[in-house]
Amino acid sequence: MFLFCLFVLVFSGARSEEGDLGYNLNIGYAIDLFANYGDLGQVTRVVSSDYEDRDDGNDGPAEPFNEKNIRIFANATSSETISNVIDDNMSLLFCDTFEELLEYYFKDFSIEGLSQPWKAFMGDWIPEEIMRTLGIEYNPASENCCFVLAKLSKSHRTVKMDNLTGQVAVKEYVKRAINDLDYNDDAKMRRFMENYGTHYINSYVTGNFIYQVFKYKRVGYNLLKAYMRKGRSKTQPDNLRFYFSSYFLQNVGDIRIASGNKTIEAWARHNLRDSQYLYSRPSLMRLYYNHVLVYKLNQLLDNGALLAMNLKTLKPIFQDRRKGDKFEEIIENDLLLWEVNA
Repeated sequence: MFLFCLFVLVFSGARSEEGDLGYNLNIGYAIDLFANYGDLGQVTRVVSSDYEDRDDGNDGPAEPFNEKNIRIFANATSSETISNVIDDNMSLLFCDTFEELLEYYFKDFSIEGLSQPWKAFMGDWIPEEIMRTLGIEYNPASENCCFVLAKLSKSHRTVKMDNLTGQVAVKEYVKRAINDLDYNDDAKMRRFMENYGTHYINSYVTGNFIYQVFKYKRVGYNLLKAYMRKGRSKTQPDNLRFYFSSYFLQNVGDIRIASGNKTIEAWARHNLRDSQYLYSRPSLMRLYYNHVLVYKLNQLLDNGALLAMNLKTLKPIFQDRRKGDKFEEIIENDLLLWEVNA
């Protein structure tokens, strides 16, 4: 047992230097996208979920990213912007289908080689689990439905890696691994991906956002879209409120916080109640009419969610064009298969 542990320590030290392996957000670090493909939603705080380590901000916000990553570049630099103000306007995203709802939800996430990034995060989740996480009821019989995603964001930290120019410098242990690669050996190329990653973190935005999904009957959905196309005046907010009434809606989703902070979600359910006719229910549209509530929410929202991310393939680290082309070919083919089957 002692010899086995010693071997693991020596092997790990040969692969990377101290401090080059992390589990939080590190710009320019690489991840193996296939390690958690289809379930990245559990290791990144993008959708409200029952995370095991959720502490609701008692000891500070939770980490928005918890996936193994490794430092690849030796000379990577980045720029960073800090802000702490909630957006002025609420986004209303119109989704004709359930899949379009997921595409719009992850519209600020891009992964090189993937046309549908949402599948990397939730592709392995069953529809019932996805709908429950988004706060709406699961009803497989109601296929002819449309959705409106209401969303209000608060960005905190924006980090972007500077462009890679000239000869890309990589860490020595990565360079040795590349030199040992045979571009004709697919198995070795895939083992390289498992050890050193497939994509690097090119940019990300952290913060938090509150969201709610409204499930519409198609007739009401089309009327709302027509109303929005005509334009509306903020001096007549009740006209918009009318289109979010039970007359048009099939289901009003629960209000959720992207970081999974249950304390803020409970505050929202209590303070954002909208009364119409005989019904009273939580509605994010209350924030449209009440700027005092927006101010209060701005104070409550922590920085425990991932708002946007851009992942790029590691092809630039290969000076040998044949190895780089083969690396890219394997990733593109595998991603296409995984995306179709997710």
